[in-house]
Amino acid sequence: MIQIILFIVNIALLQSCFAETPETYLLKTNSLPSDLNFMPTLGNGHLGYTVFGDAIFMNGVYNGAGGNSKRARIPNWLNISAEVCDRFGCATGNDVDVNGTSYETDLRDGYFRVLTTYRTLGISVEQRTYPHKFYNRALVYEVVAKRLANRLSKVNSPKFLKLTHFPGNSSDAFDFVVVNNGSSSSGDYRTLRGRTKVLELEKFQPDPQEIFVLFSEPLDHTLQLQWPTWQDEFTYRVIITIDREETVARKELQDVLQLSSRKLFQKHTESWNSFWDNEFSIEIRGDAFELSQIVNAGIFYLVSSLPSIETHQKNEPFYGLSPTGLGRGNLEADYQGHNFWDTEIWMLPVVSLFGYEYAKQVLDYRSRKLEAAKYHANTTGYKGARFPWESAYTGTEVTNPCCPEVSQQEIHISPDISFALQKFFAQSHDNAWACDTAWPITREVAEFLVSRASCDDSKNECHFLDVMGPDEDHPDVNDNVYTNAVSKIALNFAEWLGKTCGNTSTELLEKWREVSDRLVILRDENLDYHPQHQGYIPNTIVKQADTILLGYPLNFDTSTTHSNDLRLYANATRESGPAMTWSMFAANYMRSLQIQEANEYFERGYKSYVRPEFKVWSETPLGFEGSANFLTGIGGFLQALIFGYGALDFGRTNDDQFLMFFGITMTPPNVDEVHISSIPYGDAKCSLTFRNRSSSIECSDRIGQGFQMVQGQKKTVLGRSFNLTRRSEDPPIQISLLR
Repeated sequence: MIQIILFIVNIALLQSCFAETPETYLLKTNSLPSDLNFMPTLGNGHLGYTVFGDAIFMNGVYNGAGGNSKRARIPNWLNISAEVCDRFGCATGNDVDVNGTSYETDLRDGYFRVLTTYRTLGISVEQRTYPHKFYNRALVYEVVAKRLANRLSKVNSPKFLKLTHFPGNSSDAFDFVVVNNGSSSSGDYRTLRGRTKVLELEKFQPDPQEIFVLFSEPLDHTLQLQWPTWQDEFTYRVIITIDREETVARKELQDVLQLSSRKLFQKHTESWNSFWDNEFSIEIRGDAFELSQIVNAGIFYLVSSLPSIETHQKNEPFYGLSPTGLGRGNLEADYQGHNFWDTEIWMLPVVSLFGYEYAKQVLDYRSRKLEAAKYHANTTGYKGARFPWESAYTGTEVTNPCCPEVSQQEIHISPDISFALQKFFAQSHDNAWACDTAWPITREVAEFLVSRASCDDSKNECHFLDVMGPDEDHPDVNDNVYTNAVSKIALNFAEWLGKTCGNTSTELLEKWREVSDRLVILRDENLDYHPQHQGYIPNTIVKQADTILLGYPLNFDTSTTHSNDLRLYANATRESGPAMTWSMFAANYMRSLQIQEANEYFERGYKSYVRPEFKVWSETPLGFEGSANFLTGIGGFLQALIFGYGALDFGRTNDDQFLMFFGITMTPPNVDEVHISSIPYGDAKCSLTFRNRSSSIECSDRIGQGFQMVQGQKKTVLGRSFNLTRRSEDPPIQISLLR
């Protein structure tokens, strides 16, 4: 009896591991994008590449000095194509069924495949490629050829598979040498050692970076794999492992090759399924199939650039999220793989919902580069820490030489980082992390802001002069209202955190408070709106979301002034603006309960930016030049859905409470209900289900002391778990953690 039960359990486990992927997680097409730049990007936080592209990139590996630094391109030896051949030649397109080739990205299982059915040969060939999510030093290519039942074969002669790799040109970033040729007599693997050619900045990078690439097959020539006539199914795989340490790459390859193709693939899909089932997912209910696919693809592309939490060997330090992710970075259109404010303002609020460890690894990049930020402040004549507009391996300024004014004037990135630290603390309530990681950064950023401010004692005012806000069409302005507002928030948080962590002087705290209190926030009293900067003339065209960010995400001003900002800047933002701009309009309109406008801008924020085949985002609307796989746009879009329509937020109140907020919810057009699973808050796990004007919030905290709900003047202790329903006529809900 026990054996029967075990057998049934094992069958159930196998079925769950190889269950058919739901259609909302399967992106399938019979024709490729006209621009292959919009092929899907695959990654695991250590390695990444674009399908059919000529480059592999590795976390933290850059080449080039200063503004010429960019992700160091590794030739894509995994870009392999399979052909079915016999002694008469190879199959051609004439042998393929009509629509006999499908290209698929399986978001739930985390891989890309090409499936071709050869009509006249009675054969199907599946090619599958993926960076392994658990064995994350490994890149996998597999081909499975099958003889189909009840199909006539034109030729019964023996077949062979011809595998040809297309790695692209030699790398201009590495000097590669063969350290082991992988000959059969040695019983070892072909191994290349690569060293980057140019240092980013010698002070913080005294030596070139070094990587090792190991191959399960040499790949220095076309492979011809014999397929005996008696064999119905033929499987072959190629594994490449890459790491800074040869021993790590070697162990990864050895351990992977001990597994069958089935078990290796199963371990990969289990890791991806575990993320969707246990860490984060969004279910869209209603007549919104394409929106569901876009949401799932957006989450997938973000997670693909983040480190896997559970891996076979310990992860290296993470080097941050760039606007187009880990699988790109060799081109100017990819922003060379650099880190911007995009990380903290546009992507991190969503990443923090995936799990604290993901967010901490992103923020740890800033912590590790604090000394470089202090160096940058000092060399530009200021105190404290000035985080560069663009950073890469060393954490120093690497903005493209084309645009010096950007690196000189977009100082808001430093308080942006402090703001992100505050938001994460409001969600996590991790006091040890706040004092160990957040405090050193916020303290040094506050010192930079004080030294950068120009204060006029006679008027009791402080200003930031000669700056550029998020709107990069307007350089050399004074008192950009976004820069000043986020700096106020940063200075106030530094003051609070200094008191909380108990290791700074009263004099220093008072200095920060004084500058914060005196910073000018421009407001036109006649028109009741915030001019973007001194001298701004209403209806002057701007590039992107700037002043409207004072509402969401800053929660700095949600008054009628903010409503007027939305109206005015909606008519003054250029049509070719980046994707996340319209998402921020949508989130802010939704929070102002201007539903028609929210719906309009939400749809505008993705419908003109997402390529249909694999739901890859463009930075600019279709028809304009811009970046591909634009994670910044994905982050803004998901924020509009979760924090706009879902009315969720984490933040700090005027009386220094750090809370979770729920407001009035709505759903996007054609959506009946949205369910968001596994939202972390403190030590708890929560889920949110929202509909038009009602929502259900469920949280469970098995470690802490429980929750308290504040609704208007009423306070209610909720215990260690609760399930609440809120209707539109109810006061907004605030949830605090009991300590």
